[in-house]
Amino acid sequence: MFLNKIPDKRNNRTLLVIQERYRGKDGKPHSRTVEKIGYIEDLKDKYDDPIAHFREEARRRTAERKAAENIIAVEIQKDGLLPFDESGEYDIRMRIGNAPIAKVIHSLGLDGFVDSRRHRLKCQYNLTNLLRLFVYQRVLDPGSKIGDWRSRGRYYEKMGFTESQIYSGLQMLAGWKEDMLEHLNRVMAERYGRTFGYGYFDGTNIYYEIEDEDGFRNYGCSKENRRLPIVQMGLLLDSNGFPMSYDIYKGNTNDSQMLIPAMGKVKERFGFEHMIYVADSGFNTGDNTADMIAEHNGFVMSRSIRGTNVTREFREKAIAPEGFIGFDASGNPVDSGEDAVFKYKVLDRIGNLNVTSEADGKKHAVRDIGRFCIVFWSRKYAERAKIDRMYAVEKAMVRSHSGSKDKVDNRHGSNKYLKTEIATCDGEILPDYDAFVRFDQEALDEDERLDGYYIIETNLAGKGWFGDDLPFRDGEASRWRKDWGMLQLARELEPMDIIDIYRGLWRIEDSFRVLKSFLSLRPAYVSARASIEGHFLICFIALLIVRILEKEAGGAFSAEKIIESLRKAEIAEIADGKYINLYYDKVLQKLCGSLGLNLNQKAYTQNDLKMLFAQTRKDD
Repeated sequence: MFLNKIPDKRNNRTLLVIQERYRGKDGKPHSRTVEKIGYIEDLKDKYDDPIAHFREEARRRTAERKAAENIIAVEIQKDGLLPFDESGEYDIRMRIGNAPIAKVIHSLGLDGFVDSRRHRLKCQYNLTNLLRLFVYQRVLDPGSKIGDWRSRGRYYEKMGFTESQIYSGLQMLAGWKEDMLEHLNRVMAERYGRTFGYGYFDGTNIYYEIEDEDGFRNYGCSKENRRLPIVQMGLLLDSNGFPMSYDIYKGNTNDSQMLIPAMGKVKERFGFEHMIYVADSGFNTGDNTADMIAEHNGFVMSRSIRGTNVTREFREKAIAPEGFIGFDASGNPVDSGEDAVFKYKVLDRIGNLNVTSEADGKKHAVRDIGRFCIVFWSRKYAERAKIDRMYAVEKAMVRSHSGSKDKVDNRHGSNKYLKTEIATCDGEILPDYDAFVRFDQEALDEDERLDGYYIIETNLAGKGWFGDDLPFRDGEASRWRKDWGMLQLARELEPMDIIDIYRGLWRIEDSFRVLKSFLSLRPAYVSARASIEGHFLICFIALLIVRILEKEAGGAFSAEKIIESLRKAEIAEIADGKYINLYYDKVLQKLCGSLGLNLNQKAYTQNDLKMLFAQTRKDD
């Protein structure tokens, strides 16, 4: 409330009134009179300073009203009938865990990004709020898109969409994918920093509960061994673990074939001169390596020490004890023997690449390609390998003792530890013979000898390598050294730096786990190609927001804990426009502090909620 002086032109006097401000039904601010005090000329006989006196009175009444508003009184008719909503349910709960998500959406500029485009399109519905609904639901209650639409009433924002607008809006958002990824890259680089041209890459796939292929959703190698059509996804994270880019491919696309197209798109999207790709052994093919060298990109990729991709001579050289540097659990140097928790040694590897020729489509060897190799051994990795192998060994031993005479004709699974022995063998084809399945102890011994070892290959070079003193230009993070065939970084680079870079791959494995287990990347329920693109875009944005919330919480809580807390954060409408808070915890407390949101009130009014969500639209 406030004191207002109103001149009365009829008698040339001034009237004092106490007024208050309010917002009308038109959404605009208005003022109304609470009490008429009287004319100043008449009040001077009673008060030394009428204006000061009643100005203080207005402040006192304002304070009393605020105190009264902090107490929400509710009367409930105990035998009143419960009303149903449009879905035939009575549910007074409303989500409030979407407030931190809304705050991050605004901080990323996604609302402004969509607003600027929907206004030009003269869209008949609020496409910005539709994006919010999709992202809210993906984090808080993932399911089908029609399920998202049916849940729209559980949010404070106005979600006035029809069922058909849900799908048309999803496809419209998908059409802006490229621009949106470029926009997000700029914002993330400004807000959180982004190491230039640096990314972790991996692939996964999602299944569709359909029987027939359609040219895009095809049968392929499912990560979950489901005999259903799939779509492949390649995901790129930056060095901080934030999602950076993604693409989707036909279901029958081999994992290794996703890397080269992804590299080209990322360089085009973000304008990188060089990229450094970190990937596991599934992407370490001759074609991929040749393409990265030809495009002057860097790579850090693993290679299995087992199998035919590594020669026996190199394998023996790699695991020989000479040259290893050992470390304990704290990273302190120790003897590379029994005391070491992990160890490594560096080998220069000059080898051949088998590259597919564009002319005839056949593999041809490109000779003498240099790569910098690190042989790494981890005790934890070795112990896990033994545990993972136990079932296959037990199965092989059971079969070897069963008296089976079936020929072992492959080396898959437990057959790797079996061999067929023929009772008589003189080179002739015998019409009758006895064949016995025996346990292959030599194969097991060889596997155990290689447990814990793997190879990290890279073409990265550090500042000052090979006696080089050529200075870098200002702001230059890396440059291609044609004379070395390597990408040189403008910083010191030690073997442990390469190992630490490769170890960061756990972030992308964890991101796929979050996408599948908590954000329900699969199964997908949309079928049109544009809708499939939209589904992946929403999942990508949701994952990015969850990672940002992890960062805002100081890294004190995991992604799943943050998602769990946001899902529990709800209020219930106990009377018209009056709500009681149902949940609060340490995660929400941390996010309240870092994002400047008030999620810890015991109760809320409509005005409180209005102020809360207005706060999510304010810049930091």
